[in-house]
Amino acid sequence: MNRLQQQKENKSGLLEDMLSFIRYTPNREADLLAFMEKYQKADCDERPAILEQLRSCMDGKEYPDPYAGSYHYTPEDVSLMGRILDDYIDDLMEAQGDPAAVSECVRDTVLKINALNEECGRYLIDTWRRERLCGFINSAAELAGLAQEKDLTLQHRMW
Repeated sequence: MNRLQQQKENKSGLLEDMLSFIRYTPNREADLLAFMEKYQKADCDERPAILEQLRSCMDGKEYPDPYAGSYHYTPEDVSLMGRILDDYIDDLMEAQGDPAAVSECVRDTVLKINALNEECGRYLIDTWRRERLCGFINSAAELAGLAQEKDLTLQHRMW
């Protein structure tokens, strides 16, 4: 089961990708464009504040994250995904190679991920992440002793 424990480490790339999408790194040129787009889409009463933020960005002064409020999930959501995947590996180790128990672990994990993705407006898992997540779940199930003939997540997932 040591290989299953190692599988836990394989989730870090997937979680880092999720975090990179919501981490803000100031980039003045990109931020100017973001403020302009925000201004165009804003209601008239919101525009003066956005112009002040745009001016601060143009003048090289401190300004707020222009993308704040547009993220669909949080670092806490990514942490919860990490805990779900860790629990999945722990549950697989407890299943001790019993195919029915391993299948149940897959199902339960996919249902938890479905619920989390729904809470995030279905933005947490895109196509690329879906493939990596399915690979993680399927390879761990195979390491736990379940013969893999197909994608084990397919019948349960909504992402």
